[in-house]
Amino acid sequence: MKKLFVLAIAVLALTAGAVEYKFEFKSNKPNIVKAGEEITWSVSVLSRENAKAAFAPLKGVKVLCRVIAEKNQISRNTVVTADKPFTVTGKLTQPGWIYLRCNLLDEKGKDLKVKDKRGKMSTVYGGIGTLVEPEKFKVGKEEPKDFDAFWKSRRAMLDKVPFNAKVTELPKAPRGFKLYDVQLDCAGGMPMSGYLCVPVGAKPKSLPAVLSYQGAGVSSSWVSCNKGAITMNINAHGIPNGKPAAFYQNLGKTTLKSYYHKGKNDREKIYFHGMYLRVMRSLDYMKSRPEWDGKTLIVSGSSQGGGQAIAAAGLDPQVTLCIAAVPAMSDHSGSIANRQPGWPQFYNVSGSRKADPKVVDAVAYYDNAFFARRIKCETWLTTGLFDTTCSPSSVYTVFNNLAAKKKYIDIVPAASHSGAPARKGHARMRDIIDGK
Repeated sequence: MKKLFVLAIAVLALTAGAVEYKFEFKSNKPNIVKAGEEITWSVSVLSRENAKAAFAPLKGVKVLCRVIAEKNQISRNTVVTADKPFTVTGKLTQPGWIYLRCNLLDEKGKDLKVKDKRGKMSTVYGGIGTLVEPEKFKVGKEEPKDFDAFWKSRRAMLDKVPFNAKVTELPKAPRGFKLYDVQLDCAGGMPMSGYLCVPVGAKPKSLPAVLSYQGAGVSSSWVSCNKGAITMNINAHGIPNGKPAAFYQNLGKTTLKSYYHKGKNDREKIYFHGMYLRVMRSLDYMKSRPEWDGKTLIVSGSSQGGGQAIAAAGLDPQVTLCIAAVPAMSDHSGSIANRQPGWPQFYNVSGSRKADPKVVDAVAYYDNAFFARRIKCETWLTTGLFDTTCSPSSVYTVFNNLAAKKKYIDIVPAASHSGAPARKGHARMRDIIDGK
């Protein structure tokens, strides 16, 4: 009997009547296979009337199944009546990423839409993926010859700007900690803005330092505290913290709308130029804190935050642990190599569609694949094989380029972009903080 790898639970959704749906997936193959191997995915569609009931097979429902390989090397659609578990097959004859996406259909053959927990209408879907010979993934564009010289010049630019630190203690701190709003002058047009959490009674040179970076979007810094460490969460945009939600919503609709593609044809005007300068400034500040032990410097983040964490580890050799879940800013030139580049997909060439050469050149200075070559510290990555935002092939390309001797990648086969947190990396961080 063939071994089945249980890889499952997909996206859940709720109807107005509180009926809950889910997909479950199994595979006859592990997460990584050889080119030409056929993969058979088993799919079950389940539902329950309420949170106290058990899930049971959903009878008579129509399911649209799409087998997709990145860059549309394969695209096959099949409609199945899911009276019982069914199977779908797929394979790739060259290195790449292939995945299955399943959508529930209504009686008219359209995507079934139900209310989610936020009251918004959403489709009911799930998926699972497989990597094919990912160890062969290589960047599609050569590294800029002056990559190090460019970032050395950014370092020199930043060093000319004093901190002029404005550190304000906040009244509502988690128990056992002091909480501060930190504003620092920075090159690049915006200050570094963050929330710093320090254990009460922390002695000089006694504690590790942890910096966490934010994913895409516009928000205040987060309150993030770790027992036994000084911790700072860095605002992605250098904007004020602690404002009403409407403040950040307005910025997201105006000044910071689609910020991730601004200035992308110029390495000094691209939006991430300022963001990465703030990353460097945050490291400088944490190393200046009297509580820092002078040894342990940890960076972490998810998605855009994971991209910043990788940049931090690549730019600062004093970083000792890097944790990056589903990191964005990875493999910008992926489409040149016939793969799907990671978020924010600065360009995506295919067929007659060409990229602006200025964009191709500029964004290369912000590619995790190149920062990875400079990372010597222990590094933990995660990827979901149903992540169409930060494609698993883009993350694995970064993994292949890591210079670190201790490097790990956690693969979650049925996870979308939000379903592959860095649990193992954070467990490792906890052990380090606890001195294990």
